[in-house]
Amino acid sequence: MKKIGIKNWLLEVDVEKTAEYYRKEIEICDCSYCQNFASTVLSLEDDKISFFKNLGIMPEKPVMLSHFPTEADNNHQYIGFYHVVGRILTGETCTMTNWQDDHTYTLDKFAFCLSKENNQVPESFLEPVFQLNFETEIPWILEESGED
Repeated sequence: MKKIGIKNWLLEVDVEKTAEYYRKEIEICDCSYCQNFASTVLSLEDDKISFFKNLGIMPEKPVMLSHFPTEADNNHQYIGFYHVVGRILTGETCTMTNWQDDHTYTLDKFAFCLSKENNQVPESFLEPVFQLNFETEIPWILEESGED
């Protein structure tokens, strides 16, 4: 386990076991909304991608992803989460509905919070586990429209 500090949190993470899970178990949905999310996330600058990689996460493969239309031109809101093999040692946690500035971390257009309340954890996922919740508003970058 590797100790990682993010904002007010101290985490203990098994980066290799988390990465192995994402490589083998998580597939990217083929709908245009999920494909747009994956393409946009993969086009982030290296320092932004390294945030995910340092936790063992493949950012294009969230465990859960939901899309919502926005009023803004060409922007699309997404919420979702990733699972991480490890523990939250210190720091305030949240839920998907309980976001506050003192327990969220912002990276580019993403806001993250950590949760011990895990949703949809597959039986094959190793314990201990915590959840990295996120929300973002990102542009549509695919050539095809956002209609399924």
